[in-house]
Amino acid sequence: MTRDTKPIPLIQWDGTTWFVRLPVQDGNSLEAKWRPGTTYVVRIREAGAAQWSFGFESPLTHFSLVDLKPDTEYEMQVRARNAAGDGEPKLIRLRTNRTGNTDNVIPFPRR
Repeated sequence: MTRDTKPIPLIQWDGTTWFVRLPVQDGNSLEAKWRPGTTYVVRIREAGAAQWSFGFESPLTHFSLVDLKPDTEYEMQVRARNAAGDGEPKLIRLRTNRTGNTDNVIPFPRR
């Protein structure tokens, strides 16, 4: 890195490994890389719909949902995944308010 270039914060998840780069006061950056032991497979659908969304896998244990339909009930399926395999799926039901927000952060169930 040259002195003319300021490091910028970076957070990346490639599906197996986290990479984080954070600037520090002396113009350099602190970098870390790790593989979490457990990830979570999450799918969502409107309550009663036949098909689940394609879904995503994440090592994060909390999240907020955005861009949902207002005043609508949803079902989420969360499944823990680690070296021992996939856990049983947990079903979570939630209803959005009139603005389409869920008004809370959804914690993932523990394995």
